[in-house]
Amino acid sequence: MKNVLIVCQCATNKGDRAVAEFLISQLKKENEIKITLSTTRPDLWENLKQDGIEVIGTGYKSLSFGKEGSFISKVIKRLTRIFYNKVVFKELIDKKKKPICNLISKDFINRVKRADTVIITGGHHITSIREKNALFSITYDIGLVAEYSKRYVLWSQTIGPLEFSSDIYKNYFVNLIDDADLCFIRDKNSAECIKSIGCNGKNIRTTYDSVFGFGLNYFGDYEKRQNKVGISIFNGLKKAYDTFPEIAGILDWFASKGYSIEFFRMEYEGGEQNDIEKIVSLMKEKAEISVFDFKTNTQKHLEELATCKYYIGYKTHSVIMALTTATPLLGICYHKKTRDFMEEFGVCDFSVDDTVLTKENGIEIAEKLCLAASDLNMKMKKIAKSIAEKIDSDFEEVLYDRK
Repeated sequence: MKNVLIVCQCATNKGDRAVAEFLISQLKKENEIKITLSTTRPDLWENLKQDGIEVIGTGYKSLSFGKEGSFISKVIKRLTRIFYNKVVFKELIDKKKKPICNLISKDFINRVKRADTVIITGGHHITSIREKNALFSITYDIGLVAEYSKRYVLWSQTIGPLEFSSDIYKNYFVNLIDDADLCFIRDKNSAECIKSIGCNGKNIRTTYDSVFGFGLNYFGDYEKRQNKVGISIFNGLKKAYDTFPEIAGILDWFASKGYSIEFFRMEYEGGEQNDIEKIVSLMKEKAEISVFDFKTNTQKHLEELATCKYYIGYKTHSVIMALTTATPLLGICYHKKTRDFMEEFGVCDFSVDDTVLTKENGIEIAEKLCLAASDLNMKMKKIAKSIAEKIDSDFEEVLYDRK
């Protein structure tokens, strides 16, 4: 029986959950495969045990004491990060023995060693946006996989931007990418980044985000959709807070036209519900407001999204989910990748950078969206099906040993 380990899964993020669900559904098509999922919160994946899938924690261990968000908890987390940056990552990058890594991550490393193939889930993992020199919890786990696995695949990644304070770090990440059996990238900016840091590019393949793989499903007739606008916001990004009044103004415009508003949560924690309430409090028009439950599987999430006539997407996977269900959308771009995804569907004209979003330009896009919606839906359906077929085909190569 082949043993496949999926790593770098964030259980509290709706987009990451959707990616994991897609990977598991693809692996279950094959005979004689044992699936193990490494995730930040095993307790949020209790349902997988019924399907015989084992769920384990991550290699990165974050110490936490006291109530989440309390002063003590924040101090401990800060000290943990300093310890990893000053001690653990230095040992990981060094090619000598790794006693501290083995002590901290013994169980995870043993699972990595036992796996025939390790799949690093798709997403925006390898980047210095989060931390200097791209050294943070996810890249720690990727480093362990590169060090101890028989074979690993970087699946459907956005890579970059990457900035390094020295060639030691740059060369380390070049090796992480080059040593993968296969590296699938999901947007053109990643190709430019890989080239700029000096990767050899021999293992690079282009694909799409995993969630587009759900595009083979049927999401109902557009004409039968409800008089409703769906929306997903960005929680936890500082510049996103500045967009709240503008987003409220755009929702006011839809409300004045008689549309109800449904928020689709993309985060399990982190105050997203409070942000939703803040935006609603800024609205001046009365409207029927609802919030779709986070604790649903991806298929049900997509089916509910497909009841909306229009969508406003800010988080990356919220945009991808709207595209997958052929829902005409206004895309708010916090990163170039969002525009890349919309460009694939020929709907880039309905996007706007979050740094220049205003109520006025948002409403202008919304007006164009309403006029073109029916035609857009037909075009998006065809593209969604084509992309889903490509992903299905690409994933077959994941299980094939290139070396």
